Amino acid sequence: MLQHSIPLPLQDQTALAVAMSAANRRAGQLARQVRDPARDRDDHRQDILLDLLQRAHRFDAERGSWGAFVTVVTRHAALTLLAQHLRSAIIENTPTDDLADPRSHVEAATLLSIDVKAARRRLPPSLSEILDAITEEGSVTGAQRAGTLPAASFYRALRQLRLRLIAAGLKPSTVNVAASN
Repeated sequence: MLQHSIPLPLQDQTALAVAMSAANRRAGQLARQVRDPARDRDDHRQDILLDLLQRAHRFDAERGSWGAFVTVVTRHAALTLLAQHLRSAIIENTPTDDLADPRSHVEAATLLSIDVKAARRRLPPSLSEILDAITEEGSVTGAQRAGTLPAASFYRALRQLRLRLIAAGLKPSTVNVAASN
């Protein structure tokens, strides 16, 4: 009775060994990435194996090998666990005091404005024109369409602009906000 509920590939000892090895490897990688203690590695391995067990019925030998299937599924499972870990870390590390105090938002906006102005003064004229166009048009796409540069040249210059703003000390998320305003 139990054997019928286990997907066919996992009934083979060699296939099961491939699955266990891949789950162990991915669990170890995940534990190192998120700096979890060794005891959490077993939990990660179990979560990855459970995901593989739930997806094993989708394995099709005509489309690829069992090893390739296991690699893809375990990679996906580990990335899903990593994303969950990162989301929970962001939520845990968000200070609720800052969210409740409207003055902190005003101060942050003022400092951002000062930082963007200082960075803008150090830009070469061609990149400053692109930043002005983005501000004027309200979007990157609008600035590209309104400008005279070919699309490839515009986006190459936009990349340079973004790198210069990051080098000036603005965070990537701030650069995206500054570029879209």
